[in-house]
Amino acid sequence: MKTIALENDRKTDFLNDRYIWILLIISLSVRIYLSFFTYVIENDSVAFMQNAKFFVDGDFQSGLRHDYHPLYSFIMAVLYKVIPNMELSGTIISVFFGTLTVIVFYLIGKGIFDQKISFVSSIILAFHPYAVRFSADIISESTYFFLFISALGLGFFAITKKKFSLFALTGICAAFAYLTRPEGIGILFIVAGWYLLNDLAKIKVVWKEKVISILVLIVSFLVFSLPYLVFIKKETGYWHLTMKKSLSQMIGVKETLSGQENVEPVEDNVDWEKSSDANISKQTSASRTDLSTHLKSILYIMKKYLDTLHPLLFIFLIIGVVNWTRIKKERFFGLYIASIIVVYLFILYRLNIMHIPSYGDIYQYPSRRHLMPLVIPALFCAGIGVHTAGTWMHEKFQHNSLTVGFKELLRSTWIMQLIVLMIVVSALLPKTLKPQRFDKLGIKKVGQWIKENSNKPYPAILSVSARNAYYAKGRHIQMGSINDALVMARERKVDYIFISHREYKAIEEELQQSINDKEITLAHKCPEKKALDRRSILLYKVLQQ
Repeated sequence: MKTIALENDRKTDFLNDRYIWILLIISLSVRIYLSFFTYVIENDSVAFMQNAKFFVDGDFQSGLRHDYHPLYSFIMAVLYKVIPNMELSGTIISVFFGTLTVIVFYLIGKGIFDQKISFVSSIILAFHPYAVRFSADIISESTYFFLFISALGLGFFAITKKKFSLFALTGICAAFAYLTRPEGIGILFIVAGWYLLNDLAKIKVVWKEKVISILVLIVSFLVFSLPYLVFIKKETGYWHLTMKKSLSQMIGVKETLSGQENVEPVEDNVDWEKSSDANISKQTSASRTDLSTHLKSILYIMKKYLDTLHPLLFIFLIIGVVNWTRIKKERFFGLYIASIIVVYLFILYRLNIMHIPSYGDIYQYPSRRHLMPLVIPALFCAGIGVHTAGTWMHEKFQHNSLTVGFKELLRSTWIMQLIVLMIVVSALLPKTLKPQRFDKLGIKKVGQWIKENSNKPYPAILSVSARNAYYAKGRHIQMGSINDALVMARERKVDYIFISHREYKAIEEELQQSINDKEITLAHKCPEKKALDRRSILLYKVLQQ
């Protein structure tokens, strides 16, 4: 009876928590607002919708064979049965999970910090520009954020409370995170690693409990993820984590090992005395180049991470880290979060190194979509920073004779902390509420023009992005290099060439020559009545000879 009463008290406490309702209303409102002002879908949105269409049609083989992991597209397909509009279904799912991420984030913080610190941190997440933007797009990010943060929080509570049920829930959330994006599997190793290290001095006493807990974690993960892993094995012939790459390829290990195996054959009749100096010079130059490349990659990752976080939030992050132990908080949670951020940043660094082309420049692979899951845990520190700054300012106001008139108004520390929070939110808001991809609206308009004016049901469209053909309801032909566009148009017998102003400038002379030769003609441009500028989209119709 006591257990039932305790559970009822917890439910009542959850429902009566006013901060949860405030966060729910704010998060949902901001995300719904931006979804109405997202003018053009993401490039990857087409792939997710196509994959969802496979599931809707019952073609599960094709859905699982897709490069992108299946969970988000599968949920979209389920909702599509109720709301037969793929774009709307994908947007609703993103908004829903983006909002739930804020609530789960608050509940995790509430279980570790106090209510107010957790609320401040969660408000920052509710208004964070990229957390909101990804929640308004038809991509898997917000679904992954929710599952990743849920697994992160459950993993911490499993380690500290030592409950088998929490380890099982952590494994299930990690499995669903993995089924959304391959890097979700990382939480499994971090939780298992920390649980082994925790209470290491008592290992002789608790080793059985540790083994069983880790087995529960792994088994609960495999129950949901193993069918997909087996499918990948069946399709590729190898135990890979994704249809794209193996784990070694994802972090660059395979390339490093293969590089060590490329030993040059020994040559006869070599003047070793003369060549040794040259070899030393080459090795020194190569080592410098390698060191420079690695440093550039590290600096790029860190710069991108801080830029994704936001410069103002970085200041409060530093204040939060400095004051972490002063707010009687567990140091272990800080180490736990730091380890997750460091491990994933290392993986992104390896990915960045992998994508260096032969000409030596670093390919900027990790985007904000990859870094945002690592920004979210850091917002706990930023929240502590805002909370601490408010406390400090309250003390200053109370002891300053010039602010006598405001002392009564600012008598509460919480009011001062909320004022600081409002200042932070005000700084984030312009970027948060900025309409998405308005400058690319021409892509949508030109695509719709093709749909209305083409005499073919599924015209073949040569372009760099599948979303161009999506809006035209046509068949997408992937354009490689813009310099080969006209050759590809002839070889693949496409109906239209869809290019941006930048692409137009690159082959302007070739386009004019093809027009003169009556191979192509300008069918439409957007904006129609304005001179060409960087936002212009041009559509050329290929004339069949």
